[in-house]
Amino acid sequence: MDNLSKLSEMLDSLMFEHEINLTQLANEVGIDATTIGRYLHSRYTPTVANLVKLADYFQCTTDFLLGRESENYPTVFYSCPPFSEQLKVLKEHFNCPWWNFYKTAHISSSRFYEWKNGTRTPTLDCIIFLADGFGCTVDFIIGRTKQ
Repeated sequence: MDNLSKLSEMLDSLMFEHEINLTQLANEVGIDATTIGRYLHSRYTPTVANLVKLADYFQCTTDFLLGRESENYPTVFYSCPPFSEQLKVLKEHFNCPWWNFYKTAHISSSRFYEWKNGTRTPTLDCIIFLADGFGCTVDFIIGRTKQ
């Protein structure tokens, strides 16, 4: 199962558990109902910001919402810093050169430097590549949790 179908399945399950419909969820999290519908039908990958909004609403980790973890462990969540700032934290934590980040994320060096300079943010797929490559959670990569 790919990330989109896992997200779709988890989102549907959480909506059922919380007895909330698509329109109600859209109003609660501030994401257009059509967009959430696309997530539910595996037609659209959410932005990192929208994934965090959904995870915050359901009080779960982004990894649980993506189906990367089978249980939602109690966790302290933090506001995600700008990704350019989080990159510095990650570099220090993993003690690796900058080139390792763009290699791990499967992107060009120019795209990486746009992240580093704060002119562009990574896609969810790139965040997942980083989490997989560094053996950590998506929440840690985006700064939502501390390792």
